[in-house]
Amino acid sequence: MDTSLRLKNYKQILSDLISFDTTSKNSNISAIKYIENLFKNNSYYQSIKVFNKVKDKCSIYIKPKNINVKNGILFSGHIDTVPTNEQKWTNNPYKAHIFKNKIFGRGSTDMKGFLSVVIYNMLKNPSYPFCLTVTYDEETGCDGIKTLLSYLNKKKIVLPNKCIVGEPTNLKIVTANKGVEIIETSILSKIDEGHSSNFNQKINTITTSASFISYLQSLQELIPNKKILKCNPGNSSIHIGLLSGGTSHNIIPKKSSFRWEMRYINSDNVFITNKFLKFQKNFINKHKMFTSNYLVKNKTLFSVLGLKEKNQKNVINFIKKYTNSDAYHVPYGTEAGIIQSYGLSTIIFGPGSIKQAHKPDEYIKISELDKFDKILSKIN
Repeated sequence: MDTSLRLKNYKQILSDLISFDTTSKNSNISAIKYIENLFKNNSYYQSIKVFNKVKDKCSIYIKPKNINVKNGILFSGHIDTVPTNEQKWTNNPYKAHIFKNKIFGRGSTDMKGFLSVVIYNMLKNPSYPFCLTVTYDEETGCDGIKTLLSYLNKKKIVLPNKCIVGEPTNLKIVTANKGVEIIETSILSKIDEGHSSNFNQKINTITTSASFISYLQSLQELIPNKKILKCNPGNSSIHIGLLSGGTSHNIIPKKSSFRWEMRYINSDNVFITNKFLKFQKNFINKHKMFTSNYLVKNKTLFSVLGLKEKNQKNVINFIKKYTNSDAYHVPYGTEAGIIQSYGLSTIIFGPGSIKQAHKPDEYIKISELDKFDKILSKIN
C-alpha cells in the first residue's frame, strides 16, 4: 500500500481498508500495519500494539506523544468483519466500488468508514488529543478490546475520560445497548451408540435437547424486564442458532448440542440462566430411568457487557457541542459496555446505517462520511 507523506483523504483510506480481508477468522496484521504506517511519519503520535496468544492478530492504541490525554476523546472501532461466503455481491467485496455517491465493500459501514474519517482527522489536525483504538474479533466476542484494555490498565497507560464507539448509528447518539452471552449446551450419553430398534424411543439425547430448547423458548414470556430500552425489541431475548446431534437415522444418538444466545438487559441473563439450570436438573431427575447416564454441560463461549445509561454526561455534553441528536438505544452488542466498565464516559456514535451491516453489497453513503468529517473538523 502507498503510505507516502501525502495525506490521503478518508475516501482513499476507506478504499485501502476495504481491500484487506479482515474477516474474523483471518489475521488482521496487514491492516493494522497499514494503519500504523499512516501514522509512522507523524512524530506527534505513538502507537501501542497488543497481540493475541498466537500472534496472528493485534489491537492498536494510537495516542499523541508528550501530552496529557485524560481530557481528550477516545474513538474506538473494530477492524474485523463478518464473512462474505455464500453472499451474492455485485462486485468484489474487497475492492471499493463507488456508485451513486455510495462506497460499496465489506466493512464500509461496519465499521471501516468510521475508522477512515477518524484516522484522516487525526493526521490532518494533531493539535487536539484524539486517541484511537482499533481492535480484532469484535464480531466473535470482543476479545480484542478486552485484551487491549487489560494490558493498558496493567501498564497504567492513560486513556481519555470520554469514548465514542463508532458503530453505524446514522450519526445519532446511542446511550444503551444489550449485553450478549453465547452458550453451548451439550448432552452426552456415557453409553455407546446402538441400533435404534433396540431402544425405547421415549428419551434420547436429541429429544432431551428438544425439551431444553422448548423450555428456553417458553422463558421468553417470563423475563422480568419488559420494554426497558427504546429499540425493537426493547426487552431481553433468547435465540437458538445452531443444533446438531446423532450420526444416522437408525443409530441411537450419543451426543446432541445446541448453541443459544441471550441479548439481555440488566440482570436478565442471571434470571434466565438460573431458571434453565434448574429445569435441566429437574428434567434429568424426572426421567432418570433414561437419563441417569447423561452428562449435561453448559459452556459460555463468550459474553459481552451491555452499555448502560450511567456516567455519560461528560461525553454527551462533549458531542452535543458539535451535533444535534436525542439519545436512543440499539438491540445489538458492541464493545461500548466493556469500555464503560473501565470508567470511561462512553456512547455509541458513527456514520452509516446498521441496516447495511453484514449484508451483501454493503455500502456507506459518502454524505454520511462527509457529515462525520465536518463534526470532527469542528473539534479543536
